[in-house]
Parts: sequence; structure tokens; C-alpha cells
Amino acid sequence: MKIGLSLFILVYLLSAADSNAQNFDDKILLSVAGIKVPAGEFIRMYGKSSEPGNKEDVDEYLHQFEIFKLKIADAISEGIDTTNSFRTELNGYRNQLAQHYLTDNDTKEALLQKAYKRYLTEINAWHILVACPGGSSPEDTLEAWKKAAGIRERIIQGEPFEQVARSTSDDPSVKINGGYLGYFTAFQMIMPFEDAAFNLKTGEISQPVRTPYGYHIIKVTGRRPSRGKILVAHIMKVSPPGTSEEQEKEAEESINKIYRELQAGANFNEMAKKYSDHKESAANGGKLPWFGAGDMIPDFSEAAFNLKDTGDFTKPVRTVYGWHIIKLLDRKPPGTFEEARSYLESKLNRSSLNSLGRNSLVEKLKKEYNFRMDRTLFNWFTDNTDTLIIQGLKRYKIETVPQGNIYSFADQHLSAKAFATFIAGRGAIILTGDPVYFIQQSINASASDQIIKYENSILEKKYPDFRYLINEFHDGMLLFEISSEKVWNKAREDSMGLKSYYENHKLEHITRRSIDAKIYEIRSPTGEKLLYSCYRKFARKAGTDSLMREKINRKGDSLLIIKEGKWHQGDNKDIDGIKWTAGVQFSRINNLPAVIVIKKLYEPVPLSFEEVKGEMMTGYQDYLENEWVKQLKAKYDVMIDNSVLNEVKSYLKNE
Repeated sequence: MKIGLSLFILVYLLSAADSNAQNFDDKILLSVAGIKVPAGEFIRMYGKSSEPGNKEDVDEYLHQFEIFKLKIADAISEGIDTTNSFRTELNGYRNQLAQHYLTDNDTKEALLQKAYKRYLTEINAWHILVACPGGSSPEDTLEAWKKAAGIRERIIQGEPFEQVARSTSDDPSVKINGGYLGYFTAFQMIMPFEDAAFNLKTGEISQPVRTPYGYHIIKVTGRRPSRGKILVAHIMKVSPPGTSEEQEKEAEESINKIYRELQAGANFNEMAKKYSDHKESAANGGKLPWFGAGDMIPDFSEAAFNLKDTGDFTKPVRTVYGWHIIKLLDRKPPGTFEEARSYLESKLNRSSLNSLGRNSLVEKLKKEYNFRMDRTLFNWFTDNTDTLIIQGLKRYKIETVPQGNIYSFADQHLSAKAFATFIAGRGAIILTGDPVYFIQQSINASASDQIIKYENSILEKKYPDFRYLINEFHDGMLLFEISSEKVWNKAREDSMGLKSYYENHKLEHITRRSIDAKIYEIRSPTGEKLLYSCYRKFARKAGTDSLMREKINRKGDSLLIIKEGKWHQGDNKDIDGIKWTAGVQFSRINNLPAVIVIKKLYEPVPLSFEEVKGEMMTGYQDYLENEWVKQLKAKYDVMIDNSVLNEVKSYLKNE
């Protein structure tokens, strides 16, 4: 179903809604099988179906709209809209569309612009990690922060960053890179880390930066405009850490030998397939996926990006994994904001930044729905919350929790007892020792979820355009399913019906009248006598064609041309003009003398079923469609309110 609906979805997502049509939402234009259709829905559908400056006749469109609604009524009568598969798929589309309404799009747009600005910049940085995973106790968290602050102070006092990193960092890769990250850009680091790095000046050392992994000390050593992405191939000889001196020497000699052969003109693609130790890419001539800054280890990335021209390759490059020769295949710039938008949105939706758009919307909705918190209950919770509750090791005694609602908005609320249960179910998710902060954050988390859930539940009521769009998905899916059942699948599966349709319509698909013939043509407007006399002389002898060529093409030229095959009526006006009977005719073709020998005449006959199966399938589907529509019109009542129709016509005429 999803493939069949892809075009339908695209059309409606790109279509602008007619907000003025909302004035007609309360007026019923027609009812089909008892299902009422507002005039506003008709106006929206009409607007989407008509091309600008070329509006379709309203009465003609109404006729098609009636048929559309009759098919929907038929699908509903058969219960298609009640199946689990239908409901699941419709809910999936609804959830996708609802996301646009469940975030602050102004905030999201600002975040996208911010992300794009970062996307155009590459940061060169080092870092040190003091491990402190989520769920660590307040005491361990404080200890980790103190350790990170002490490490920062050592660097500020002049100790080399790499030296301190190798002796203190909990990042396992420090043994290999000394804390050096190389260049990276937006969305390649966890968000708190990225924020800190992009806010640092070159040469500056960050304060301890908290992430789910612990505390980071970051040093930015450079920034530059993004160099986009590149496509490369490489030949690799493996030589990882721990390799013996003999193996290291063997790998280096091997890569140098390959390099010399490449310089002498050896094919890079074949050399990669034959000699590269990186088997994943070797089979494809060493080709790697497109990559940008931060996607590869720094030594490899920098060497690759320093290649200037397509086809150039590097000298052997040493990385921690071995030796590489890298060849540049292609490069592309970062792209405009619009070109990068889909990529940025996909990253934004998977990152913590997405919560900013959600939080912004929640704050707006709190004002709109008059969100209120009970200060007395708030104080009770802060007074009765200790470290064990914060750490998820203890629960409130439900019988002691006061009556009342901790907060309320619109016609929604959360009781104090339900809030206590909510806290118990979350565990140690908020790292703090402050009960006031803990309760406030817990209320924010609960209220945010409940407000978004409530907003989601009333989208159809609150936003008519959303309601109609979901209704269009609903009807489009039903139309696809019922049409498949009544027309498309039936036409494919009803072989007897299709053959019967062929028998009734085969005379509409016939062959053209044609002849099997041989044509002797002489390339001389005055060569009739020579051509005709030669044919008469040799026509009854064995090897007629050879004898005629010998006689006419004496100088090794090609004065005589002999063609043999089938000619259809309409292919050549000169051949159309001769008598279409078996035998020999003397005529002119393209104003040149010719002898035409007609061997066989073929009169028009119906094409075989296999030859016209595609056309027959289309015609049979049209036949089934027309028969189905006749049945629908006889089965269901259609009532039109002509006074509303006149209003609609007047509105559309003046639009």
C-alpha cells in the first residue's frame, strides 16, 4: 500500500491549504450513502486538482468528486477502514504529519540555521575525558568534576595537553591519538561537546563539559571553512599497533613497491583488487564511501583532502592501522542551506536539539492552556523528598501523599498521588542533591509529556487543515485498497474475463497490410533499360542476384542495390502506389528505376492476445471501472444541496 500511496502523499504534502475554505467547513455540500461532505473539503480538493490559470469546470469536477466519494463509501461498507493493517498504517501517517504541529517550528528553523552555520565550519580539537556515566552518585559526580577541574588547571599552568591527556584521560583511544580528535563539524560529536567546542576560541581550554560519558576538557587548536565531502579509493597494507618490527618493515616495503608500480602506470583499480589488505573496499577497486571531516581518522582524512586533482594519488601514508595510498575520485562542496536541509533535519530530529523545539512549544502551550501548579503540594513534595528518593532507592508512602492536583491545564490534571507514582517509575534520572530542583524538573518532565499528548489528541479539532489532510490520507488509502480489489487485482487475476474482453475488442488491434518482397534498384535515374533487360535475362536462371550484380556492378561500384524483406502499407509512398498483388512490377522508388518482386501479400488480421496483452489489460481495467461505477450509482444515494453548491461556485469564481 505504501508504494501505491507515495505519489498521493507527495501531492498533498506539497499542496497549500486554502484557509478561506474554512468558512465552508460547517456547510454540507453533499451526502454520499449517508456520509456528509462539507463544502470546505470539496473546495480544498478542487483547489489541489486545478492547475493555476486553468481551473476545471466545477460541475465536471463535482461529478468526478461524487464518483470518488462513492468508492470511499463502498470501501467503508466493506469494512476496509476497520482492519488492523489499515488503522496501523493510517496512524503511522498521522504520527509523521503530527510532528510538524508538535514542535515550535520557528525555534526549529533557528536551530537548523545554527546547525548549517556550524556545518560550514570545521573545528580542530583535542580532549580529555574523566569518566562519570549517567546514574553516578552525587558524590562520584562531584569527585569526577573536581578531577576534571584539576586537570584543566594543570594545562592552564603550562603542561602540554597531549602529555596530560596520555596520563589522565579515560578515553581508551588516548593510547593511540593522545587525545587528538582532528577536524570535525556539526553532528559528529555529542551535542554538549559540540556546543562547547564551537563556542571556544582557537587556543582556548574549556571548563569541564558534562556529557553522558563524563566530564571533558576540550582544547580547540584551529577552525576552517568546511571542505565538503570527497570520494576516494585506497590501497592498504595492514600494520596496526603491536605489529612486530619485521612485519612493519614488510608492510612498508610492500606499499612502496605498489607505489612505484602506480607511478610507472599500473592501474589503481586492479592493484587495489590484487594487493589491498582492506578486503571490504578491495573488491570495488579500493573505493570508499563519501566522507567529510571527522568521518575518518585525521591522518587519512588530511592526506585525502590535500589531493588537488581528480586522479591524483598520495605517497604512502602511515596511519595507526597501517599504510595507505589514497586516490582522489571526486569531491563536492558542502551545498546550500536548502540542499543540506534534509540532512540537517534528519540529524536534528535524532539529537538533543530536537527537544528545544518541543520545549519551546510546551512553554507556549502552558500559557495558552493556563497551566497552573499547586504551590502547597509542590512544597509538600520538596519537604518530603530526600536523597534516596532522588536516587530512585526509596518511594513516597502513597497513603501520606495529600489529595489534590499537583498541576492542571485546559481540562487536564495530574493528581499528587499519580505524580508520586511517576517519580517512583523514573528512577535516578535527575542528577542533583537539591529537592526543589528535583521536584521542579520532575513536574516539567511530566507536564511536558502530558501537554504534548493532549495537544496531539486535539490536532484535528484545533487545526482544520490537519483534519482535512488526515481525512485525505484516510480516503486515499481506502481508494487504493478498494480500487485494487474491484479493478486492478481483478483485471490481473481474471484471465477468463480478460480473454473474453480481447475477443470482443481484437478488431481494434489489427496488423497492417504488408508484402514480402525483393526490390532491385539501380542508382541511376536513366538506368531503366539496363536494369529491366538484366532482370528479364537472369530472372529464370540460378543465381539471379549474383548474375545481375556482375552485369551491372562491373567497375566494383554499388550501382545495383538489392533489398529483401517485409514492407507495411504506409512505410513507403512509392511502394504504396504499386499494385499489391503477387508477381513482378517495374516501377520507380525515390525517383530511381526499380524491379519489385512481390512474393506474398498479407491482409490485416487481429494481433495475437500476447502481442496486445498490455493494451487489453488497460482496456479491461477501464471496463471494470465503468461497470463498478454503474453499480455504485445504483447502490448508494447521492444528495446535493444546490444552494450550497451555488455559494461554492460563486466563491470559486471570485477566488
